[in-house]
Amino acid sequence: MKGLALFLALLAAPATAQHQHEPAIDAVAGPAHSSAYAEGLYLLHNFEYDRAAVAFRRAQAADPANVMAFWGEAMTYNHPLWAFQDKDGGRAALARLGPSPEARKAKARGSREAAWLGAVEALYGDGDKLSRDRAYHAKMMALYEADPSDIDARSFAALATLGLASQGRDTAIYMRAAAMLEEAFPTHPDHPGLLHYLIHSYDDPAHAPLGLRAARRYAAVAPDAGHAQHMVSHIYLALGDWKAVEATNIQAMKVVNAQRAAAGKPASWCGHYNEWLAYALDQQGKDSQALVDQCRAQAMEEFAKRDGGSVLGAERSLFNSWASIAIRHGVDTGRWPDFAAVPVGDGNLAGRFELAYGQLLAARNDAAVVDAALEQLRRYRDRIVVAMPRERPDDHESSAWLDRAVAQGEAVAALAHGARDTGLQLLAAAAAAEAALPQPFGPPVLAKPSAELLGDELRAMGRKAEAADAYRRNLTMMPMRQMSLAGLEKLR
Repeated sequence: MKGLALFLALLAAPATAQHQHEPAIDAVAGPAHSSAYAEGLYLLHNFEYDRAAVAFRRAQAADPANVMAFWGEAMTYNHPLWAFQDKDGGRAALARLGPSPEARKAKARGSREAAWLGAVEALYGDGDKLSRDRAYHAKMMALYEADPSDIDARSFAALATLGLASQGRDTAIYMRAAAMLEEAFPTHPDHPGLLHYLIHSYDDPAHAPLGLRAARRYAAVAPDAGHAQHMVSHIYLALGDWKAVEATNIQAMKVVNAQRAAAGKPASWCGHYNEWLAYALDQQGKDSQALVDQCRAQAMEEFAKRDGGSVLGAERSLFNSWASIAIRHGVDTGRWPDFAAVPVGDGNLAGRFELAYGQLLAARNDAAVVDAALEQLRRYRDRIVVAMPRERPDDHESSAWLDRAVAQGEAVAALAHGARDTGLQLLAAAAAAEAALPQPFGPPVLAKPSAELLGDELRAMGRKAEAADAYRRNLTMMPMRQMSLAGLEKLR
């Protein structure tokens, strides 16, 4: 999902193109790379963007005439499924190849290589991101249609198709991408891009069974890519297979921390993969408190050095990541963070918004605390909305979830003040509005889904049939979520 959960979470191969007449991208061979270019393309397919950029720059140094090495580096600055593009970084990479599109095209070794270059030129050309995404998609579709046997052209065209869903998951768009990839699966069952993008196409509860085949292969195909190890858990989480979600994210962190150790860095306890790991542990009743505490220690160490550096917080802000882990943990276990101990600051508002939301839920029956937390939520929401065009200009989805959190808070406030009917009506409306948004992937965007909260309130009032319906509706979107299952069990 390219929304609130993502910036809280972020906050979580081929052979060389030789000097032949027409080559663009050669077949992907896996971790045993034959060149720096091969390594870069393999890592690019696995969304290991920083490592891919380093590899492509090594390829440029080894062969300054390798046009595709410059194409590859430029591609690392575009993250189509993460609502992020570093346009300046992409343009700078291309500028090192030549001062203008015309000068760069003149260096292409044949028409097909020129077509690859033309696609990335469109990606970083004129217009806003959405128009450039569409232009890039058109170029990639032309490349793919000119040679459907080119598995990399097919894979990147499918990824460009997924990237058109700028407002969140669009089933029609996702199935178009899946159809392109499925056609090539029998002949390329171990291609990392094909497997990776199939998983992205299918990582919702309705389609996750279709993604199992790719999920079972992908981790083995890219054993040195932490993102690949984590990515298979998208399918397992959508199916509610918590044991598999736990195992795959443990493996992802082993890969990441081994690479951090090699670079002289300490192990990481925060970040996207740890957020999924903590959630999977709590869903099994294993309790992620130790991970929560270790992430908090790292977050506070980072905080002491800088308060995020921006309104929303740095892209990989440990503070924001800890807030996400801690509030989900509080909802699922009742063990809340010490809200009074949160350091004062004016940045990291994504994390502060999450903490205010958690404080509101933790004090559901204390009207004064709920009112104060709701007012904080509203203030943070307004400041985040103002900051997003500057700090997250490509994110067109998060504002809706910010509003959903505030709407749920308003329902909780009504209930805390004893306005039962109003509170239930607001909760029912909040649950319906959440269900109407594009289906997100991963742990719930709101740590306490409104449908589940509605079920809890109706159950407490003895309205068993309505409560059961609310829990079942939530389980349709979040299979095997333990609090909804437990709510149903208490109705027996």
